Amino acid sequence: MAPTRAQWSSRGRHRVRANKENSTAIVLLPEAKEYFREVSDDDGFLAAAPCDFFELLGLDCDCDDKEVKAAFRRLTKTTHPDIVGAVAEPLAVLLNSAYATLSNDSTREAYRKAVEGARKTFDGGSQFDGKPVSQWLGPDSETKAIFVDESTCIGCRACVTWAAGTFEMVEDQNAGRARCTRQWNDEEETMQIAVEMCPVDCIYWVKRSQLAILEYAMKGCKREDIAIMARRRSGNMGSAPSGQNPFARAESILKWRREGKQFIDAAAKKAGGAE
Repeated sequence: MAPTRAQWSSRGRHRVRANKENSTAIVLLPEAKEYFREVSDDDGFLAAAPCDFFELLGLDCDCDDKEVKAAFRRLTKTTHPDIVGAVAEPLAVLLNSAYATLSNDSTREAYRKAVEGARKTFDGGSQFDGKPVSQWLGPDSETKAIFVDESTCIGCRACVTWAAGTFEMVEDQNAGRARCTRQWNDEEETMQIAVEMCPVDCIYWVKRSQLAILEYAMKGCKREDIAIMARRRSGNMGSAPSGQNPFARAESILKWRREGKQFIDAAAKKAGGAE
């Protein structure tokens, strides 16, 4: 049973630092530790750094050679080593490699198919911009956030009832699900009670730095029919769950971005060695 506000007030307010050696460590109330979850092996790929040549030049995948040339010229005017110095040499090599790939119709088409195929795997072709969907209302120094795994939410409205400033019900193809739309619009204790009141444990404390990739990954996760989910929990239906998991999906997206970054780094190195 979830604690009442009076019971919460009687608890100790001592917080636990998850990593004392990290200045950006997650500081959690003792009751929140079991509800903390993170994406593993992010390797610094949580920012929206360009991971393919289209992103690097700021172009859509259906661009033509004229757009490629215009984008290349625009970027080289501001990033050429003759203008900003030797620090820009690696970027100049990378831009030259991007231009060589995308300015040719045949190589651009082959590259486009590979990039679009990878993007469609995750969210119907949309591009990760590194920005959270939920509104941030907390202090800049805060390092944790709230995240709802909508793929397992049953739409009970408990969190919305308790912490209406943080959660809202949103409609999807099957039924209403809870979503955190405003971060830190309620007191921390109020949010923690809402987390504990969830009957299926689908609400988590997460690293603020990982919020954007989790919300992006959530867009591509299938939402099952709530009635089917309920029947499965009661043991009256043998169908397997969808297997959609925003945490696993986020890790797959990061893996793809890592491989994409490795590709353009290798292309830049190859181009630099040919000069």
